[in-house]
Amino acid sequence: MTEDFIHFIWKFRLFNQMELKTAEGESITIISPGIHNKDAGPDFENVKIKIGDTLWAGSAEIHINSSDWEKHRHSTDKAYDNVVLHVVYEYDKPVLRSDGTEPPTLEIKQYIKPGVEKRYKELMENLTWIPCEKQICRVDDIYVQNWLQRVLVERLEEKSKDVLKLADEYKGSWDDTFYILLARNFGFKVNALPFELLARSLPRQILSKHKDSALQTEALLFGQSGLLEDVSDDYTGLLAAEYGFLQKKYQLKPLEPYLWKFLRMRPQNFPTLRLAQFAALILKSSHLFSKVLEMKEEKKISELFRDLPVSPYWESHYRPGKTATRVSSQLGQESINNILLNTVALTLFSYGKYIDDDALVQRSVSILESLPFEMNNITRRFKDIGIRQGSAGNSQALLQLKKTWCDRKNCLLCAVGAKIINSD
Repeated sequence: MTEDFIHFIWKFRLFNQMELKTAEGESITIISPGIHNKDAGPDFENVKIKIGDTLWAGSAEIHINSSDWEKHRHSTDKAYDNVVLHVVYEYDKPVLRSDGTEPPTLEIKQYIKPGVEKRYKELMENLTWIPCEKQICRVDDIYVQNWLQRVLVERLEEKSKDVLKLADEYKGSWDDTFYILLARNFGFKVNALPFELLARSLPRQILSKHKDSALQTEALLFGQSGLLEDVSDDYTGLLAAEYGFLQKKYQLKPLEPYLWKFLRMRPQNFPTLRLAQFAALILKSSHLFSKVLEMKEEKKISELFRDLPVSPYWESHYRPGKTATRVSSQLGQESINNILLNTVALTLFSYGKYIDDDALVQRSVSILESLPFEMNNITRRFKDIGIRQGSAGNSQALLQLKKTWCDRKNCLLCAVGAKIINSD
């Protein structure tokens, strides 16, 4: 038994409200259970009840045992003198307010609706993958989807905190913020960190000065990455020479090459090819974030990442100096979707929050809803237990649901869990 369960019972009135009586035997009528207070002080505010013939307005405090009042030192805290009802699961002793009076007490366990406590315990004691694994398929899909919409926004808000910190670090420059986030995304998890370090060490303003030169743009990125240390053919030699000049001009310090990961990766995901694609994107689109803001359709934003002017050299090389055949130098659709999901949609959401523009926030959600459902270990398990796939918005929401709600057994605060507990 937990206090959260009693909070849940009280908040949603999951108890028989007929013939309620206080521990002293007086009749109680619940007019309003009040508003849940998540700050310091009594648990519920603006409570309205009638005890006998007297109408009371004030606060309600929730405990498992009435003696918890003393354990929590409410007897000496004047903030609890306005408690008009002490709601407890077990009334084990009378307690007093700081003014010496006893708050009216409702022992609620005898009034809880049949089956509610049993269903709650089943969820809390369940050791399956998620607590409601066997019951969630019985919850109406519309109800589940509505909850996932809310959880998706929660996930975006949580992730946007880091984006807003980054924007603050760059003194409100969202072009710089987008540049860093986009570079990190081009690392696709395995090389996200070195890509971010590269972008931080090579300011966007420097690249902008050379955006009309494919050779200089590529030389700056490859040279700064540290991956030009072993010059092995004419083209990489040309890049190295160009970088040597630019490095002295801008006083650049390249990354250590050991930071980059190649092991156990498909050649298509080698950081060298990703660097070439990133260079081509910079050449193709200056002020990229401004263009994203102007575009209203996901399809047009997606086109920004297609048909990149990648240097012909990378059409026959995955790594400098090593010739290969059939190299696809363009971003695949799956990679583009990943960028739209993890950078474009997230940045639009964060920027919308930053300037208080609900239209941008909704656009970010619309982008996610236009992208295909992501299949991974977690979303596949949800699919197996009967959750409809839908879009990338759904898959993102399911990842958040598992991490924030299911793993922590926050079933009482979850709309799906609450529905299951309250079902007949």
